[in-house]
Amino acid sequence: MAIIFDLYIECHTPEELAAIKSHFEGLTLELQTGKTTHWVFQSDRNLQASEGVNACSLYSPQLSNSAVRTVTDAIECTEAGIRLYQHLQQGPDFQFARVAWEASLIEVNSLEDFLDYYCCGNSEECRLSIQCVFTEALYEQLGKPSNCKAYRPGYVWTEYWGEVYRPLWSSDQKKLNDLYREFFPHTKDLE
Repeated sequence: MAIIFDLYIECHTPEELAAIKSHFEGLTLELQTGKTTHWVFQSDRNLQASEGVNACSLYSPQLSNSAVRTVTDAIECTEAGIRLYQHLQQGPDFQFARVAWEASLIEVNSLEDFLDYYCCGNSEECRLSIQCVFTEALYEQLGKPSNCKAYRPGYVWTEYWGEVYRPLWSSDQKKLNDLYREFFPHTKDLE
């Protein structure tokens, strides 16, 4: 089963969605590692989980389809994420967008599920626990999460932090994985 690194975008209307698709059509990114990534749209029928959702998702077949398995995977996907958010910043209007592994699994209508509440003195503060960008109107509706920052006029985001590399169980750390298996032979192998 593939785990896809993608950019998921939801729009208010079919017209907004068409403009977004036009903006991203044929996008190619040259990464600092020398890899060229071509971004293609996933099938629309896979994205219509909720009735009336106007959404699209882009991914690059040149990037890992097994999540972050090497340091290079983390570097390449992080750079691609930065460049995708920058391209989105210069694009037409949309409602919600997210760059992540399987980003399309979280729709705008589930954002409230990712609000965390904290007590701060005599008041309560909320924070959004996922990395994404969305309209200021949605920001107001969500209770103005404190970790949101300006993205572009009319939009806020929780900022993009990049992808995480974990050496244990990665495909490029055989000696480390063998050491783990030696010390903990009865532990279920996560590979």
